[in-house]
Amino acid sequence: MPQPMTTYTQKFTVYRHDGDHRGLVKPGALLRYAQQIATVHAEAVGLTDEVYTATHTAFVLAKLALHITRTPKVDEELTAVTQPEACKRAVNKRITRFLDAAGQEVAVVDSRWVLIDTEKRIILRKHPPEFQDFWASDVPFELPLKMQKPAPESCTSLGQRTAGYSYCDMNGHMNNTRYVDVICDALPWSVWDTAQLRDLRIFYHREVPRGESFALSCLQTEDNRWYFSGERDSKSAFEAEMVFG
Repeated sequence: MPQPMTTYTQKFTVYRHDGDHRGLVKPGALLRYAQQIATVHAEAVGLTDEVYTATHTAFVLAKLALHITRTPKVDEELTAVTQPEACKRAVNKRITRFLDAAGQEVAVVDSRWVLIDTEKRIILRKHPPEFQDFWASDVPFELPLKMQKPAPESCTSLGQRTAGYSYCDMNGHMNNTRYVDVICDALPWSVWDTAQLRDLRIFYHREVPRGESFALSCLQTEDNRWYFSGERDSKSAFEAEMVFG
């Protein structure tokens, strides 16, 4: 039987296709690194695709926060250290830190996951026996997860976005990191030319299945702060906030 493994470490290289026009890692790519190490860590303790299939379950992301101290550059090697917390009130917290070659933290992700029944499409507050507590009972760190929400009527419509082939994952819906790609694309180039992302918060309210669309809207709430929302069938699919430095 696999033994508990409360911390997992993996190295990542910022590939050039993950860099932007300034040679800095894109936010979505950084989140994909965090998602990958979470997957590898889970597999290392026995939570494989076969287990998810047999139990008709899947982990989905409920919300996350990203804080960037220094934006990593292309070709830079990062060390990711991830530590998940045991399930509390149906939620698994996972903290993933990215360190540079000198061991300095350049970014940290606070992600909150829930296990769902893929047939009933409900959150499981009691996990199947296969999902015994492999993780630490407590991870005493978190990022702020509150965002400033403007009145919906004050936001500007940006039209429809579709969960196309390149945005979807093995669960048959738009991958959580791809929402970040969408909102990054929606920002003016002037933002990316003059500032760097410092904080990102995103709440996932309702999945967007492959092939379906959502209405995107945004509002610049302060000089360095942007709010985004997506609605599918008149119900909130996600909300996000980006803060630049």
